[in-house]
Amino acid sequence: MKFFTKNESKIISTIFIVLIFITGINIVISLRKSRDVTRKNDMGALQEAISIYHQKYKVFPLSTNDGKIIGCFEGGPDVDKITKYPVNAIPCEWDKSSFENIILMPKDPKFTEGGSYLYISDGEKYELYVSLEGKGEAEYSKAVVEKNLQCGNKICNYGKWVN
Repeated sequence: MKFFTKNESKIISTIFIVLIFITGINIVISLRKSRDVTRKNDMGALQEAISIYHQKYKVFPLSTNDGKIIGCFEGGPDVDKITKYPVNAIPCEWDKSSFENIILMPKDPKFTEGGSYLYISDGEKYELYVSLEGKGEAEYSKAVVEKNLQCGNKICNYGKWVN
């Protein structure tokens, strides 16, 4: 049985190191893209839930100053007989509350590192924002960045809204 020479061993080692490096980079990129896909899917689910709320009460849920949706209820909604608006809505907690068709409110995949979703509403219209990690994503918006809104500890760069 013949072993590799020193030069052959160096070449094979170099090839393996390059392959491991390239694989590592691709894994990091794939994980980032996966988190951004999760954020986009969460935005779609939140939009659907907000739409259901609007269909029921003819108003969009209000927002807190820190960007939470005021649309959750303890023990069910109490609706004003004249306006038909719910009067006992409380802020929904990300990853803790149920909201319309969402069993558990989504939270940013990097929530533990300060990432957060941002919801802004006056009842007549709403805006929903997140900060995507990939600056090359098709949905990345410089117009949203220019608004200088905080999505947790990052500047929001992707949003959806109804005016």
